[in-house]
Amino acid sequence: MSKKIIYITCLTLFFILDVSAESDNNKRGLNWSGPAKVDTSSFLRGKYRAVIIGNNQYIDEKGVWHDLKTAVRDAETIADLLSSQYGFEDISLLRDANRKQILDTFKKLSDRVEPDDNVLVYYAGHGYLEENQKRGYWIPADGRGYDSSTFIRNSTIRDEINIIGEKTKHTLLISDSCFSGSLLRGGNRGPKPYELNDGYYQKVGSKKSVQVLAAGGNEYVDDDYRGSGHSPFTYFLINELRSNQNKYVSLSEIATNVIKAVANNVEQTPESGVLQGAGDELGEFVFAKLSIDENSVEVIVGKNIQPKEAEKTAQTIRKLSDQNQEPSLMPALRF
Repeated sequence: MSKKIIYITCLTLFFILDVSAESDNNKRGLNWSGPAKVDTSSFLRGKYRAVIIGNNQYIDEKGVWHDLKTAVRDAETIADLLSSQYGFEDISLLRDANRKQILDTFKKLSDRVEPDDNVLVYYAGHGYLEENQKRGYWIPADGRGYDSSTFIRNSTIRDEINIIGEKTKHTLLISDSCFSGSLLRGGNRGPKPYELNDGYYQKVGSKKSVQVLAAGGNEYVDDDYRGSGHSPFTYFLINELRSNQNKYVSLSEIATNVIKAVANNVEQTPESGVLQGAGDELGEFVFAKLSIDENSVEVIVGKNIQPKEAEKTAQTIRKLSDQNQEPSLMPALRF
């Protein structure tokens, strides 16, 4: 088995890429060094972990699931922000992942989480809703036509999140796909402006939470927002995470602004709430502005990606939103 090591240095950012061209599931470790951890809050004792999934390329021979433009870029940018600005030290980034890879990654994550951890799961890709049965699905890269046995049911996703949520303190599911609102149970929660102080964050950060932020209800959602290279939902989510100047910011604060911004600009209304039956105790997922000494992002590439495409992974964790693209004349949809 041949291995090729590429070293890329940019200021304090070091990329170490290990490419296995012969492996079906190419995996690469990306190491980042930065300032020492600066937050020692008693209510944020656990690690920040994430599974980030972006599916652009679909291998559906039936032709139902067309390729997307921005899902992988959305996932890459979210992973970059979480690692560089919010101290996430355990991130698995899946690009064009098949059903088995996604479920295996959930299983591995649930095996290593600890009681005080903060776990975020993000998905960008196709979604589907069976009208008659009212069953929602994520469509993995190997989803075939309307064969639901090749999809990932929302009930399965809820089960996986429930397993993780039972083991840890705070769990957040963010789904940027069509019909993602069918994952939600329960209503919004959010602080009043005068409540936003360290005492508030300590209060909600000390209580268990299992929250969901979805790109839309039972509706289609856009794939590319004004040629930005991002979906409208993730575009405004990235803006909130990047522009935040506060030491702490809760999911409810972010969700409130993202919901308003998306609804004001496209025919799409994101939703937020809790995952029913997962043990939520009215806590909040709290993002903390901090850096860590060593950060590792494991990149898992789908089987339908050729080795030469895999070699581009060293360039994927970067500030992508500054690049300009020609706007599309017609909106693309994630359905």
